[in-house]
Amino acid sequence: MLKGSLKKNGFDHWRIVTNGKNSSTGEERTFFIEFYVVNPALSPKECVLGFKNRFNASETDLHNALAGTESAHKIKTENYVKPCFAMVKAGVYGEGGKQINNYFPTESIKYDRLSLILQVENSTNSCFLSSEETAGTVSVKAEDLENSPELLSQTGKMSWQLSYKKQYPFLQKYKSKTMHWYPFGMKTLFSGTITFDGEEYIVEPEDSCGFIDKNWGKEFPTPFFHLNASNCTNIINGKTLTDSCLVVQGVYNDRICVFSQIQGKNFNFHAKSWKKNFIEFKCNEVPSEDDETSKLHWSVSINSKRYVVDIDVFCSSSLMFLRDYELPTGDRKLMRILGGGSGTGELKIFKQIKKNLELIENIRMDNIICEYGNVESPAI
Repeated sequence: MLKGSLKKNGFDHWRIVTNGKNSSTGEERTFFIEFYVVNPALSPKECVLGFKNRFNASETDLHNALAGTESAHKIKTENYVKPCFAMVKAGVYGEGGKQINNYFPTESIKYDRLSLILQVENSTNSCFLSSEETAGTVSVKAEDLENSPELLSQTGKMSWQLSYKKQYPFLQKYKSKTMHWYPFGMKTLFSGTITFDGEEYIVEPEDSCGFIDKNWGKEFPTPFFHLNASNCTNIINGKTLTDSCLVVQGVYNDRICVFSQIQGKNFNFHAKSWKKNFIEFKCNEVPSEDDETSKLHWSVSINSKRYVVDIDVFCSSSLMFLRDYELPTGDRKLMRILGGGSGTGELKIFKQIKKNLELIENIRMDNIICEYGNVESPAI
C-alpha cells in the first residue's frame, strides 16, 4: 500500500496474534508476529535505522565545548535521519514479554497480487505472510545488541510455521489522508507450531484466539487505543460463543471504531459516524484488589438511537510490556505501545425501547489483547 509519497514518508504494518500451548507443560501463551515496512524508497539496498549513533561534531566543535565558548551551545553532535527498512517483529505477551526485531533491506521485499502478501529475506533468515500461511524465524544475540543497540530489541529466538483461516473476515475499514486501518481477520483460526527460546508451542484452531489487522499511512493513531477479543462466553447461560468477536481501534480525530459480531449479528460503530452516536472512552491505571500490583482499565460507553453498549476491560500492569516502532518521520520519534494478551472484561449491549433499556447481550471476554500507546520524542 506504499504508493506515491508514502514510498518516502509512510509505513505499512501487518500484525498477527495467536495463542499456543507448550507441548511439554501445557502452559498457554499469546504470541505476535508483525511485518513493518518504513519509507521503502529512501534507501532500498540497506537498512537505515534512525537510532544508530551518527556522531557529527568536528574537532573544532570539541575544542569549543572544552573551552566553554558560546558556539559550543549550538553544536549538534548527531545527525538524525529518516529510517528505511523492512522489519519483522515477533515475540510474546505476558510475564517476561519480549520483542525480537530483525531488519531487512526493502529491496528484498517480495509480494504478488494473488497469494503472497509479503516476504522478506537476508543471508540468515526468511519470513513471509500469505493469504493462508505465515512462517519465519527471527533471532537476536546478546552481542548483536552490544554492537547495535539501535535494533530496539531484546535477545531471543522465535520460529513459526502457521496456517490460518479467517472465520470472520471483515469488510469495514478506517480511512483518512494520513492513516488507514483494516481488521483483516477479526476472528482467525490458526494451526501449526511456534518455537520460542527453545520451547515448542502447539497452536490449535479452537484455542488460538487469532487476530490479524493492518495499519498503513503516514502516522499511527495517537494515542493508540486497541482491544480485540474472540474468547467469549454468555454470562447468562454460560455457553461459549464460537461465532463472536470484538475489536476497538483508535484514536482517530478524538474518535474510535468499535466493531463486533455476536452470534451472527453485527454491532458496529464507525469513527466517521459519530454524529449518530455518543461514545466515551478512556484508559487509566487503577489499583488491583490485593493492592500489590496495579491494573490498566479500558472503558468504552456507546449511546446510539437503538443501542447502549458498555465495555470494561482490565489487564495487570505486570503482564504488559512496551513495543517500539520507529516512525517514518524520523527525528528519533517512536510509537511506544504498552500491550498485554491476558485481559479480561465484560461486554453489555442494551436495546433502547422507548425510555427503557433491555439487556440483550451480557458477555464475558478472556484472552483480550489490550493496548495503549503514544508517540515519544527524544529528550533535547
